[in-house]
Amino acid sequence: MRVTFAMTAALVSIFATAAAADDYPPRKPGLWEVSVHNPSIPDVAMKMCIDAATDQLFHQFSSDVRSKHCSKNDIKTAGSTVTADSDCTMGGTKVTTIATTVYTGDTAYHVDIKSHFDPPKLGQSDVDITQDAKWTGDCPADMKPGDFDMGHGIRVNIKTIRFLKSLLPGGGGNSQ
Repeated sequence: MRVTFAMTAALVSIFATAAAADDYPPRKPGLWEVSVHNPSIPDVAMKMCIDAATDQLFHQFSSDVRSKHCSKNDIKTAGSTVTADSDCTMGGTKVTTIATTVYTGDTAYHVDIKSHFDPPKLGQSDVDITQDAKWTGDCPADMKPGDFDMGHGIRVNIKTIRFLKSLLPGGGGNSQ
């Protein structure tokens, strides 16, 4: 159960940092290594392969989730720093999050995410997560843009997630 929570926390941290694509600088196309740290669970390392179009899809997917589940989603940009302040309800839990992303050009970023869960999830009401991401070069031959490798044999593609979402009742969305 802790590993599942770790994977969920990792995904939440990836998408908690995203908003409308215009609010964030574009990331360099290629392979990105992302590490997620939460003192309560094992660290999670992921890889994602992006190009300009899938970088936009990651932002749009997050924006779609936020528009459906969040009553507040304030984004402020100051130079290379983007701060997202949100109040969301997911699975009967209100999640209040402040995520601060600091970019180093288009090849690295660091995120500090502070979330409060009411009621608590898995016994935790306050969770602090950090995320560090860096561009490592071209995507390997076995990954295509949009692939998100979470390790342990788990790989998804943002295009597939968006397509599956469009098939759900009320899912809407775009199947690009």
